[in-house]
Amino acid sequence: MAIQKEVLNNQLVLISEPIATVKTVAIGFWFNVGSRFEDDKNRGVSHFVEHMLFKGTSDKNAYDIACSFDRIGGYINAFTERDVTCLHATVPAKHFEYALNILCSMVTDSTFLSEDLERERKVIESEIITSKDDPEEAAFDELYAVLWPDQRLSQPIAGTVEQVHAIKRETIFEWYQRFFANGELVVSISGLFEVNKAAEILQKLPLRQKNNHKLENLKWQKGNFCIKAPFLQNQLFAAFPLPKLSPVEYQKLTVLNAIIGDTMSSRLFQRLREQNGFCYTVYSFFTVFEDTAFWCAYTSVAKKNTRIAAKELNAELQNLKNNGVSQDEINAAKEHICGEEIISSEDVESRMKRLARLYFMNFDLCTFEEYCEQINSLQAKELNEELSKMLDFSNQARIIYGGRFDWKKLEKCSN
Repeated sequence: MAIQKEVLNNQLVLISEPIATVKTVAIGFWFNVGSRFEDDKNRGVSHFVEHMLFKGTSDKNAYDIACSFDRIGGYINAFTERDVTCLHATVPAKHFEYALNILCSMVTDSTFLSEDLERERKVIESEIITSKDDPEEAAFDELYAVLWPDQRLSQPIAGTVEQVHAIKRETIFEWYQRFFANGELVVSISGLFEVNKAAEILQKLPLRQKNNHKLENLKWQKGNFCIKAPFLQNQLFAAFPLPKLSPVEYQKLTVLNAIIGDTMSSRLFQRLREQNGFCYTVYSFFTVFEDTAFWCAYTSVAKKNTRIAAKELNAELQNLKNNGVSQDEINAAKEHICGEEIISSEDVESRMKRLARLYFMNFDLCTFEEYCEQINSLQAKELNEELSKMLDFSNQARIIYGGRFDWKKLEKCSN
């Protein structure tokens, strides 16, 4: 059946994709709130609420909620990002109504008992410390801090241990009431289920109020940066700002990113790892927000290899800027992307998340088949024009996270 989108009487947005050929269903509750809408007085509150959704309702404690999904072979989880928070579950299709009702209860009837909250506060503090011990996670937090210094978008999603320790229960519960129990809500569902039954259950939720978030005027920081960190390797980033993306620009960047660093046969993987052995991890990615985006190349290297790896990375990006990508590379990237889409289409959770992502980017809710048609229609000329525009070295931000590094010596060596 076709993908459907409807706004229910309570202003909840329901995006549904019934699939008759599967035996499972994935449900996602997407809240239009995340860390970028917090301030210094409540940093980490969205992530804290996400955790507390699992701690109990008026008729179920945390153990009851866990058992409700474990004992039907289902799966429930949640995550917080900079601009959205998601509560989601995947269950056998025969348990769809049961699971949906529990999720609704978690969204509107969580109790936030003081003893549960204080216990979870310690869990979150441990989570933050764990992420600080992970070189890649720590490096990505620093990446955002460099790209948008002292701006809300760049703040750590979970906050710091000190900030989490300082948040009061009243602040957390008020945030829950405002943005989760009563705020903007998108529910995306993919799998074997009845759309009318989903709408009937969701219609019982309270009227959703507009969040009226105000986006700050972001200021990108270009330049070369070196940040000390207590790890054995250096993390190297080369980042480029992008404007708010149209659907076609997003598709172009998907193809280009596959060629540059998203696959084992990509330019960066082959040059830095396979041909020279400078690193174990190397890839590229692009991240999209409501009002901005950026593309980034990343590698983690032994400190002794930092200079040569940075030089080779820069040389490859300059080569791409000057000479573009070939038709053979484009054809291979298109096949790769469409192959990934086919594989993802077998997973109801992937389909559910894909629909919500399209919605929040304000893109058409196209099918997998339609998306592949759009990818395959892209021409070499327009892709290379997009590549040249993307690799604007005058706005590049390069970051070393780890040991000392002299960017000036690299520039002399490159010249």
